[in-house]
Amino acid sequence: MKIYVDADGVPGRDAIVRCAQYYGVSVILVADVSHPMLPRRGEDLLLVDKEMDSSDFAITNLVKAGDLVITQDMGLAALVLGKGANVVTPRGTLVTNNTIDQRLAARWVTRKMRAGRERIKGPKPFSKRDHERFLSMLNHCISQAMELPHEVE
Repeated sequence: MKIYVDADGVPGRDAIVRCAQYYGVSVILVADVSHPMLPRRGEDLLLVDKEMDSSDFAITNLVKAGDLVITQDMGLAALVLGKGANVVTPRGTLVTNNTIDQRLAARWVTRKMRAGRERIKGPKPFSKRDHERFLSMLNHCISQAMELPHEVE
C-alpha cells in the first residue's frame, strides 16, 4: 500500500507522514512545478508539468488497487476509485463509489453557477475538528488495508 497526496492543496503533511511511518507505508506527494515544495523526511516528491490536471493524471497512472489517495479533487477521486484505490478528503471524508456521483454532480452545479456569475460561498476554514476527523479516517483506512486492529495517536 502507498499513500498518494494531491499536494497542490492538502494541509497536514506532517500528520500524514507521521501516520504513514507508524504503519510503514510510503507517502508520495504529487505536485506541479508551479507549487514548488521540498520533500520532507518520510516523503517522496513527484513534480509534474504545470499543465492542467497533470498531477491528477500522474496519480491515476501510478495508483494501484488498495492504495490511498488524499485529495479534495472529485475528478481525481472518480478516476482512482475506478482503479480500486481508496480516497479520503483533507477534511476526513471517505469518498466511495456510492458517494462519488453525488459529489461530481455538486461540482458540476457549482461550476455552472460560477460560469453564470452567481456568487458562491467557499468552503469553511479548515478547523481543528477537520484535522482530527482526517487523522481518524487516515488511521482507519491504513489499518483496515493492512488488517491491523490498532491506531496511532
